[in-house]
Amino acid sequence: MGLVGSLFIALGSLAVGWLGPGSNVRGWPIIQSVRGNDLLVHISTFVVIGAGLLLVIAWLKLGSAMRKNPADALKRVIVTSVVWALPLAFAVPLYSRDLFAYVGQGRLMAGGFNPYVDGISAIQGWFNIGVDPMWANAKTPYGPVYLWIEQITVMVAGTSPIMAVALFRLIAIISALAIAYFAYRIALMRQVDPGKVLWLVLASPVIMFNFVVAGHNDALMLALLIAGVYAALKKHPIIGILLVTASVGVKPIAVLALPIIGIIWAGQNRTVRSTIKYWIVSVAIGAAVLGALGWLMGIGFGWVLTLATPGSVSHWYAPVNILAIAVGGAFGAFGLDGEMPANIVKFIAIGVMVLVVAWVMLTKRNLDPLMRLALAFTATVVLSPVIHPWYAAWCIILFAIVGIKEGLATHLVVSASIFFACVSIAEGMDISDSVQGDILGYVIRTVFITGGGIALIIAYCIHEELSVKLIVQRIRDARERRTVAKLQRAAAAGAPGRATKARTSA
Repeated sequence: MGLVGSLFIALGSLAVGWLGPGSNVRGWPIIQSVRGNDLLVHISTFVVIGAGLLLVIAWLKLGSAMRKNPADALKRVIVTSVVWALPLAFAVPLYSRDLFAYVGQGRLMAGGFNPYVDGISAIQGWFNIGVDPMWANAKTPYGPVYLWIEQITVMVAGTSPIMAVALFRLIAIISALAIAYFAYRIALMRQVDPGKVLWLVLASPVIMFNFVVAGHNDALMLALLIAGVYAALKKHPIIGILLVTASVGVKPIAVLALPIIGIIWAGQNRTVRSTIKYWIVSVAIGAAVLGALGWLMGIGFGWVLTLATPGSVSHWYAPVNILAIAVGGAFGAFGLDGEMPANIVKFIAIGVMVLVVAWVMLTKRNLDPLMRLALAFTATVVLSPVIHPWYAAWCIILFAIVGIKEGLATHLVVSASIFFACVSIAEGMDISDSVQGDILGYVIRTVFITGGGIALIIAYCIHEELSVKLIVQRIRDARERRTVAKLQRAAAAGAPGRATKARTSA
């Protein structure tokens, strides 16, 4: 089922996948014939959407089959993931146009421009590459490591944007395999079910759509980050710091992992003083490496000042954006300017984000370092007005290597995966103005995706025998188990005062 879905995504992408306006691929007979026929383009949009939903169904069925027969779960998920990914690796880019932005930024670097100062529009013929005009004048939010990779890739590809796109996608696919490998090694080390980890990390449609098809550089960021965490867990903290620093050099959000390397380095018997010492060393090494690289490339620390570039857009499903729109709309209803209150809500959310991340890093509670990392990334995503589907991949992958317990936690991650897979499917396609302007077709496509996503979540809940009543009961049961465990720990520690207090609380 998943293979059929992947094949039809690749087939449909010939008609609706993204290509640069000046790409010579548009002149290929098969591409020209399908894209020149509005009926075939209409059909292809539904083929891509339906095939994407089919791949999500296949992923859910794979998870169910693995639980029924855990003996061959690991082999099954690896083989299945490879089979699904092969057709997708040759699809015309879908779900995002960032691959073309990488080409444009690489050409900026090759042309001697500074992407932290100049937008892609500074190079001649930028529009024909296929870059989204929204980002034509935007400064790049990527770190110096990825800018160097972009420059080298474009120089290797020469004047062919399609070759450069293929190389950037190859980097993302290799990175996805590296994520899976190090996630597997961490799972074995922490005695977490590796089959389930790879089901979430390798086979997930969120990963397939955003890393294999769309080729986002988040795959490389996560590969380096998780490799760094693995090195730190294996008692190689300096290697871990260097790998995480390289990850920051791809996307600066990875800086959240540097304190985690320091915590792992400090050990189980760490104190506040020793932890701060290792944090200072970790940050000093990372800053020195990135500073030296920026100096050698002649771009300095410009990426620090351009971190807000992706924040210029907002998404309807981001909780902070929903609240900001509601507050702005309330002011607008009384004839007042709603833009400032909406922006205040977003700034408050950023402040809360900083406080939550600080608490996660500084709390003395006995928190697993990898759980701290997953919670820090989740707080950063949830409290942002911008939540791209590949941002959700950060949280899904990090929670997977922590070890997601069966029950409510697994159901939440699976439901989130279904939702963000459907959001990916809903991303715009490269279609003609006549097809784009067909309101009826747009409405039908929207209903198809929305209805499909809702149906999948409902079907999953029915299959897992989930209901609101059952979920509430499970939460109560979990709280009772924690209370009992707390009483037992207090009794074992010989602390009657605490045991009495815990019993009273219960």
